[in-house]
Formats: sequence, structure tokens, C-alpha cells
Amino acid sequence: MLTAVLARIKGYAAAAIGGALFMAFAYLRARQAGKNAAELAQAKKQAEAIRRKKASDDQIDSMSPDARRDELNKWLRDKQR
Repeated sequence: MLTAVLARIKGYAAAAIGGALFMAFAYLRARQAGKNAAELAQAKKQAEAIRRKKASDDQIDSMSPDARRDELNKWLRDKQR
């Protein structure tokens, strides 16, 4: 009788340990997935910023010096002409 009770307790203990391991594994997988998603979103933002800067630089490079000066004068408070 005592061996049957011990066998039943061992079965419950094994099930509890298995459940705890499963929950820990699921938690760690979800945490890693969240971290990967955040890194991907940051990389997309950086790529978009690089693309916009390149487009802006290309636009400025294609302008003549006079056109650049006129555009920059729009940003000055004291317009000296």
C-alpha cells in the first residue's frame, strides 16, 4: 500500500516538474520572440532613416551652388542679401 502511494506521488511530482519545465520553455521562447521582433522593428526604422538621408543627400548634391544657397537662406533668421 505504501509503495502504491509513493508511486502515485512520484507520478504527480514528475507531471508537476514536466509542467514547470514546459512553462519555463514557453516563457523563454516568447521572450526571445519579443526581443527578435523589437530588433527587427529597430532595424527597419534605421533602414528607412538611411534611405531618407540618402534621398536628401542626392537631392542636395544635384543642386547648383546658387540653389543650395537659396535653400539655406530660407532657414536663416537674419537674411543678409
